[in-house]
Amino acid sequence: MIGTPAPASPLPSARMAMAIGVLLSLNVVVNIVQGVSPSAGTSRAAEGLAVIILAVLAPYVRGSRRIFLAAAALLGAYCLFFLAQPGTVLGPALDQAGFIIAFFCALATLQHVAGRSPAISRAALFLANQPSGRRYLALGFGAQVFALILSYGALSLLGTMARQSAEREPVPAVRALRTRRMLQGAQCGFAASLCWSPLAYAVVITSALVPGAQMSSVVVHGLGSALILVSIGWLTDRRLKKSLPQGTVVTPPDQAAASDTRSLIPLAWLLLAVAIPAALLDVCAGIAPAHAVLALVPMISMIWVLLETGAGHRLSVLGERSRRFLLDDLPSFKGELVLLGTAGFIGNASGALLAGWIAAAGFDLSAIPARILLVLPIMLVPLAGQVGLNPILFVSLFAQLLPSPAEMGVSPVALVLALTAGWALTAPTSPFTASVMIISRIGGVTPRVVAFTWNGVFVVTAAIGLAVWIQFLA
Repeated sequence: MIGTPAPASPLPSARMAMAIGVLLSLNVVVNIVQGVSPSAGTSRAAEGLAVIILAVLAPYVRGSRRIFLAAAALLGAYCLFFLAQPGTVLGPALDQAGFIIAFFCALATLQHVAGRSPAISRAALFLANQPSGRRYLALGFGAQVFALILSYGALSLLGTMARQSAEREPVPAVRALRTRRMLQGAQCGFAASLCWSPLAYAVVITSALVPGAQMSSVVVHGLGSALILVSIGWLTDRRLKKSLPQGTVVTPPDQAAASDTRSLIPLAWLLLAVAIPAALLDVCAGIAPAHAVLALVPMISMIWVLLETGAGHRLSVLGERSRRFLLDDLPSFKGELVLLGTAGFIGNASGALLAGWIAAAGFDLSAIPARILLVLPIMLVPLAGQVGLNPILFVSLFAQLLPSPAEMGVSPVALVLALTAGWALTAPTSPFTASVMIISRIGGVTPRVVAFTWNGVFVVTAAIGLAVWIQFLA
């Protein structure tokens, strides 16, 4: 969830944009080194860069971003002045903030390339033009791979293609219903990707917060959560399909686009290009998948540019694209970088502080049955989203208040999936999430209509299904 759009903010000068791009690139490199060969020196460098980047970006953001910055500054000041060992709280919090910023920048390289690729547009057109009987499932499963590459851009691309496909319908009621069903299918797929995608913050952050969690295991079992979400979404979609008057004639989709199965080949290659090297580095070198992805994604993006460019111009095109990315794209993400970085810092630091206060007060959460604790995130994370709390902040805080999996007597993967399930259900049901805002804009309805009228039944039903699945894994 990115949150509500911030008011217009001043743009950095060309010189400052270059400085921001260099700082963000250096932060990526430092976090890669820290993931491959951890040391006190690189850890301090990463923490320092996180502070510098947020301070440099502060004059160029407005609205809620400044509120988050102020909250982070106050929290940091409290730790420095009132804790005997502030580093025990500030260190991990700054590490998380720096890593989140680095991860966003790494993923942005892939979005920069994929968003301009004709191959990705053809694949989106293929999904949007599937026949009615399998369109929801095509979008539900396909959107997960698109989200792996484009994050929220997947919803914009698939949603736009869905809207264009629906415009073929001459009957307004049929056109409106088809648009809704296709947008819901894409949004369901996006939410499902948060349960398993190694490029999703939900998986990366929760795997790091839960002791003993292995991302490879989370990804495999998270696919089960994703299957549950898409299956329940498809079942709830059936009732919409039957809402049209009997005898209504539906315009067939674009047959040429619907039969272009070769358009999916680039998506398959991209998925394998990320998954296989990350798995090998994890098994053979002991490098955590999150840090492996941090290094792999920019490399894959560069290779993609070289492959799509004609011979003789590859290096010059790569240099120009890299320059535009550093000077234009990265500085333009200032609002997102500040929001995500400060949300990670606030959630991690406040969670550590609250955990200490709760322990000092003698309140033992381990006295609550583990089966109940596993259900709480599925309910509380979406509820927090109703008042605009960013899932990065809330999950980072809440995860530290829970007993460890060993203390609860459950498997680490079950606790991670409980947290990612709550995160995934927040995406389609909070009016403040970027995913709901994108779908509401494309669908021509308010965010509350998307969150409650369109997705209410789906989210409640999916919460029950995911709760059962997690209890089974525990």
